[in-house]
Amino acid sequence: MDLADTIRRYLLNKEVVICAADTKELVNHARTLHQTFPVCTAALGRTLTGAAMMASTGKEKEALLTLNLKGGGPAGTVLATANGACEVKGYIENPYVNLPARADGKLDVGGAIGKDGYITVIREAGPGTEPYIGQTPLVSGEVAEDIAMYYLQSEQHPSIVYLSVWVDIDTTVIAAGGLIISPLPGASEETLSFIESKVFEIGNYGLMLLTMEPDTILKKIFAGAELELMEEKHPVYHCGCSEERFERGIIALGRKEIQEMIEEDGQAEAVCRFCNKKYLFDRAHLQRLLDEAK
Repeated sequence: MDLADTIRRYLLNKEVVICAADTKELVNHARTLHQTFPVCTAALGRTLTGAAMMASTGKEKEALLTLNLKGGGPAGTVLATANGACEVKGYIENPYVNLPARADGKLDVGGAIGKDGYITVIREAGPGTEPYIGQTPLVSGEVAEDIAMYYLQSEQHPSIVYLSVWVDIDTTVIAAGGLIISPLPGASEETLSFIESKVFEIGNYGLMLLTMEPDTILKKIFAGAELELMEEKHPVYHCGCSEERFERGIIALGRKEIQEMIEEDGQAEAVCRFCNKKYLFDRAHLQRLLDEAK
C-alpha cells in the first residue's frame, strides 16, 4: 500500500479551509485496474480525487461518501466511494472511450461524461444511519465545476473546486490532485478578495504538481497569508470485495434463480466492478448456496 499520496487540510488566515490533494498513485492504480483510455483516466481520476477530498472531513472510518456523475455521455456512469480513512474505490461504466482533445488541448472529460444529467452525493455517518442524499444538475461534466455547484446549491456552501489529472503519451498518470477552497462563515472581504486574486494560480495547481509538493505549491500561491496545516491523510485505492460478499448476493437472488444457474450453466461467474476481480462459483458451490437460500 503506497502512502505517497496526501490530502492535507489547511486554515488560511483562520478564515478559509483549503483541502489540497496529491493523488497520482491512486489514479494510476485505478487506471491499471480498469484499463482506461486517457480521457476516461482523467474522468475517473477526477471523480476519485473529488470523493476522497470530500470524504476526508469524516472523523470516523465508517463515514462513507459516494459521488456519482451520470451525464448521458459515452463514458456512462462514473462513480467513486470513499470513507473517513480515505480508502477510495470507483469505476467508469465504459473505460474505452476515445475522444479528440478540446480546442485548448486538454482531455475532453465533459464530452466523455456529458452534462445531460445529475451529480449525486450520498453521505452516510456509519452503518445503520440514515443517509443524506444531495443531487444537482450537471454544469459541464468536467467534475470540478459540478462539485462546486453541488456545494453551492445542495449544501449552501460556496467553494472553489479544482481537479486535475495529467496523462502522459504512454497513458500513465504523471500528476493528479485537486483543491477545495471553502471560506468559513464570517470570512472577511479582504481575505475573500485575496483568494479571488489567486484564481489564475489556483488553475495552475495541477501543472505545479509535476515538480512540487502541495505544501510548497500552497505557500507559493498564497504567499503573504497565514497558512496553518490542520490535518493530513493518505488516500489509497481499496476495494474490499470478497467471495463472502458475492455469496450473500447470490443467496439474495433466491432459490429459483440459483437453481436455474445450476441447471443451465452449472456454474456462475461474478466480476467486481471496482477492481475487476473474478469469482467463480462451480456447481457444488452453487448447490451449497442453494441449500442456504430460503
